[in-house]
Amino acid sequence: MFYVYEWYIKDTQEIIYVGKGCRSRYKVRKHNKFFNEMIKRFECESRIVKEFEIEKDAFNYEYIRIKELKEKGQCICNIYDGGTGGTTNWWTDDIREHYSKNNVMKSENQRERMKKNNPMSNKNIAEKTNGQKRRQVIIGDKIYKSIKEAKQILDVSYSNLITWNKKGITPNGDKIKIEPQKQYWNKYARQSATKLKETSKSTLEGSTTNE
Repeated sequence: MFYVYEWYIKDTQEIIYVGKGCRSRYKVRKHNKFFNEMIKRFECESRIVKEFEIEKDAFNYEYIRIKELKEKGQCICNIYDGGTGGTTNWWTDDIREHYSKNNVMKSENQRERMKKNNPMSNKNIAEKTNGQKRRQVIIGDKIYKSIKEAKQILDVSYSNLITWNKKGITPNGDKIKIEPQKQYWNKYARQSATKLKETSKSTLEGSTTNE
């Protein structure tokens, strides 16, 4: 037996969330951050509104119910349109196509923003990053162009080289020095990551997707 249930605010009877479930699903008090905040602020209760023998029928009604309530300004805690979750996997090609076309992260504008803010698309930055990966290693009177080269020639692990470098000496008694990692890239990476995150957040907040 499957059903569609609602969560509502007791004082106002406003419906804040609609879901599809079975067994004790309608009692679960954790769905998404909007729902979780709402039931902390108001006294809410849940109820089963309609039962179904076939799960797909329950999904269809969930979708219809969410749509009609959103048109009335209710169901504010549903992020998506509904009708696609559940205990079985019955995604159709039409549903997959719908979500693919409405995925904000796949839009041309978003892809262009991500490409523009990707530090590795900057030739100078890419060269600096590659340069950092080639940190010179000096052991005794031998110079290795990179940690990778030293690992391969000496047949040791990265952690061994780092441990030796901290001690300043290898097990054989040779002095070791690994060129320190430059801080420029780290600083740029943090700035770029922050900028990209803010851009993505702005794009998502400006989208019109519902639950």
